[in-house]
Amino acid sequence: MRAVEEALSRHAESERPLVRVLDEHGATVARHSYREVTRAARALADRITDRITDRLAGCLADRLTERLAARRTVTDVPSDMDGRSRVGVLCGNTPEFVVADLALLTARATEIPVPLAFSREQAAGLLESADLCLVDEQGAARLAEWGPSVLPAGCQVVAVTLDGGSTPWAPAAATGPGPGLDQAEAEAEGQVEDQAEDWICKIIHTSGTTSRPKGVRIRAQGIGALIDSLHTAMPDQAFRAYLSLVPFSLLIEQVTGLYLVLLDGGCVTLLPPDSALVGTSAGAVASALPQLAAARPTAVVATPALAAALADAAGQAERAGLPVSQVLFGTERPPLICCGGAPVHPATLRELDRHGIAVHEGYGLSENSSVVSWNTPGARRIGTVGRPLAHVTVKLAEDGELLVRSSSLFAGYTRPDPSSCAVVDGWLHTGDLAGIDPDGYLTITGRKKNIIITAAGRNIAPEWVEAQYARLPFVRAVGVVGNDLPALHGLFVIAPDADPGAAAEAIAAFGAEHLSAVERVEVLHLLRAEQDGYRRYFTVTGRPVRAAITADLDRLPTTGAKSTATTTESGTTESATAESSTTESATIESAEAKGTAMATTTPDVRPYGTGTGKLLQPAPGVTTLRDLDPRAVIELLAEAGFLVLRGFAPSIEDFSLFVKEHSDRVTLDPARSFHGGDVAQKVDAGTAELGLHIENGNSPFIPDLTWFLCERAAASGSQTTVCDGYRVWDAAAEADRAAFAQDIVYARRVEEAKWKQFVVHQSGGVKTVAEVTFADFQQLAAIGGPGTTVTELPDGSVHYAFRTPAARTTLFGARLAWANSIFGPSYNYEKPTITFADGTALPEELTDRLAWLTEELTEELDWQDGDVVLVDNTRVMHGRRAITDPNRTIYNAQSYLRGELLPGSRTAA
Repeated sequence: MRAVEEALSRHAESERPLVRVLDEHGATVARHSYREVTRAARALADRITDRITDRLAGCLADRLTERLAARRTVTDVPSDMDGRSRVGVLCGNTPEFVVADLALLTARATEIPVPLAFSREQAAGLLESADLCLVDEQGAARLAEWGPSVLPAGCQVVAVTLDGGSTPWAPAAATGPGPGLDQAEAEAEGQVEDQAEDWICKIIHTSGTTSRPKGVRIRAQGIGALIDSLHTAMPDQAFRAYLSLVPFSLLIEQVTGLYLVLLDGGCVTLLPPDSALVGTSAGAVASALPQLAAARPTAVVATPALAAALADAAGQAERAGLPVSQVLFGTERPPLICCGGAPVHPATLRELDRHGIAVHEGYGLSENSSVVSWNTPGARRIGTVGRPLAHVTVKLAEDGELLVRSSSLFAGYTRPDPSSCAVVDGWLHTGDLAGIDPDGYLTITGRKKNIIITAAGRNIAPEWVEAQYARLPFVRAVGVVGNDLPALHGLFVIAPDADPGAAAEAIAAFGAEHLSAVERVEVLHLLRAEQDGYRRYFTVTGRPVRAAITADLDRLPTTGAKSTATTTESGTTESATAESSTTESATIESAEAKGTAMATTTPDVRPYGTGTGKLLQPAPGVTTLRDLDPRAVIELLAEAGFLVLRGFAPSIEDFSLFVKEHSDRVTLDPARSFHGGDVAQKVDAGTAELGLHIENGNSPFIPDLTWFLCERAAASGSQTTVCDGYRVWDAAAEADRAAFAQDIVYARRVEEAKWKQFVVHQSGGVKTVAEVTFADFQQLAAIGGPGTTVTELPDGSVHYAFRTPAARTTLFGARLAWANSIFGPSYNYEKPTITFADGTALPEELTDRLAWLTEELTEELDWQDGDVVLVDNTRVMHGRRAITDPNRTIYNAQSYLRGELLPGSRTAA
């Protein structure tokens, strides 16, 4: 970052504008000079230093000792390894972000920029180590929406302003830099020669296999090397007037929209504060086009969607006989347009070239501090991502994976993740498949882990298929999935004014003409550009989030590729097929069971959390639990894994009847007491945090369903946690899945009173506790299979060893779920020993990796009074955060599903 600090030193007291802000009409409504911004940054840096000094005092040595003892690999080093303060930045694309970024550079702190589009869980995962959090107005509003629990304990919030002090900006050397990067770590990576001035300057989010992003630790000297290479490759003064269209939380936008602007002594222009940034909303591109002409930029970073929109707009200007560049950019010559992320189709690039508009595609990843290669104005080849930058060397592995070596490589992740890139002998294994032509130009052909293997065993690279469909003029974004499915599914974001029926027909016709039968999308999911959800399924740079698309296939509107258009009575056109499904509400059908007429109306059903969970709320005709159709409830459970039923105001008696209505048999925890009958038991397991488990998962008596009733919610904390075993197994590394190919065994002793009480309840009370014998318990335990052994001990207690898979098929299908009680509590019982079936212990490294993974995939249930939660106990594990409110009252029930309610069953009444 030395070049950036030198540029700041040259321009710090200049009155020329560093930042200007546009309004919705393209007029400039605010200008902020270099002097104003840099003095505000210096004042903020001083405030940051004052705030964190006390927080760090006395705790740093303990933290370092603990973390160093636990460290195993370079990429597992936690974010606070160098002892610097870690500061979250919750800002929009505002002047305040620029002040915050420069202040943290001055203070030699570690910056953690957080996208405002993140969910609360994602933001909390990124901010979990923050000492301080800087906010502008947008960030403060988003923080209020997330709630205070998104920040770690003791993390203070500081508002960023442009009210500067009287002290001019000065480079960090004058203010006393903090400690440098871990020397041993850097030498092991072979990344930098001089560590004295290096530090972890940023933690940048990047997606993983979980709902919580992992952080990429960026080195100051690494990003400095990247900036030097980019500035050398860019045309002179190209960034003197930059228009920022994508979020500053992206590292590439910080590099281009701030640091390269500073090196050119330029000005960054910002969109109106209430404008959607490109990539955060499917409709943002259309609103950004007029701002391009108003801003008159010399450089801009575009997304593939913006490039496609520019091609359309250029064609319209040409047909109207207007000068294309003047209409689009307000200038005689187009700006320097850089594009990365998802690929732009070569046909779109050639169309833009025909209008004199060159789009320079590049390739990068956060693990290299962003850019690896770039098509420069002097060396550009359509269909490639250019040649490597001067400080980068690339080569291909035997399987075609791109390997990168450079002086800008990262310093590891904040947490392990199966999708992490490894650095081996100084080479970054990117996970991307690539080609290198004789002239050194790179072509990215796909992701190793993205290769789709269909149920028919055919291998498909989705990136190429997506690029073909993206040529359709009404398609704003497309994501293709299909692992283990009989046909490819495609999520198509279409223009707001596009007719869905016509779009479906056009997509089908295009596929038939341009793609082979194997590559063709057969099941379409259409989403209008103005609909919510775009950010769930696509990154800011336009890459599909395939895990989210796959998880939501059942809830996304579905259209067969050969569908026809039908017109509703209101005159609107819809696509329809025999297999079409366009609603998230459950289809409730009339049924009779046990002689009771069931409801025929539909509750309000919505997504809950970041996975497949669902929230059921009252709707007209459905106001109590008794109004719900049990068959429809179980069909929803089969899809979701867990259901939250809110607003039905049940009593404990209502809850008990609801459980019985869905169950053949209710079981129990013999260490708990019943309330309101023989179903609900009060949860009493102390106040400490409880690990993930399935009910009775460490015994042969595993129920199908777990139920909860919240009579009184906690005022704070105390959330129940859930973790979907499907998602865990899908995200687990291949080696870890292989390790759990063999069964595990739980073994422990149970006191006489407890096992006898359990037998009494399980046998329906035909015997009293005094009449129960060990033979009765042996008979019950036999349901655990031949691998289960039970032994009566001299004191009347029993010892059992229960053999079971750690990854099991579920109540509703053959798909494997990592659902077990390896991390479970033993509050009222002796802690079991857990081994593999061959008697060997579970390796600590293995359980540590699964502990990390399950924590990443864990969701919290924020209880409200009267909530009922139903959990598929064969698929979804649950646990609990520490109880901070002793008045919290939760009841639990366990049961076995009534056979005729199993989806596919149609037992006559």
